[in-house]
Amino acid sequence: MPKPTLESAFAAIAPQPGAMAGAILRLRGRFEEPHRAYHNEAHTLDVLARLYEWTDDPDVSLVAAALYHDAIYDPTRSDNETRSAALSAEELALVGFRPVMIEWTAILIEMTAHHLPSPGVPSQILLSDADLFVLGGTPDEYESYRKAIRAEYAHVPEDAWRTGRARVLARFLERPRIFHGDWVGVAGHEERARGNLACEIDSLTVEG
Repeated sequence: MPKPTLESAFAAIAPQPGAMAGAILRLRGRFEEPHRAYHNEAHTLDVLARLYEWTDDPDVSLVAAALYHDAIYDPTRSDNETRSAALSAEELALVGFRPVMIEWTAILIEMTAHHLPSPGVPSQILLSDADLFVLGGTPDEYESYRKAIRAEYAHVPEDAWRTGRARVLARFLERPRIFHGDWVGVAGHEERARGNLACEIDSLTVEG
């Protein structure tokens, strides 16, 4: 399947196609904000690509949640997922989503705040695993991700960054599983992700 675009993703889910152009323009404008080195359109399309790879017909709310889960991204705030969920509700109403679908999309987006999907809820598991998939990338892929995240937090002094980042990564390693689904490639990703996180923690505690 060709790699998705914002246009193709909206076309697959929008009940009112005539309203798509404005929604795409506004979302793309957010993704082009200068502070976004990682949480941008490319990341969103990677998440969508995983969803389409793992399921033939992803739920429309799942696709919408993937589109909007990072719609608002301010590294100085801790409520980005809540604000993104609220924005998705406004935007999806404009393209004709039914209230129940809007509500479920918001729930999916808010789940990405901690990536703790409810057991037995495929949409939550799919979105969480797709969003975190980069953690199990090759060393080069992970290094690119690491540098991009650091760039987004350039305002944080180095010592504070090392302490805070190591704490966040350690919380993932403390979990029984980082990835929760049995999708193609995820089994190997679990081991690689843990190795990548452990290596970064080591570098954060040794450097400086």
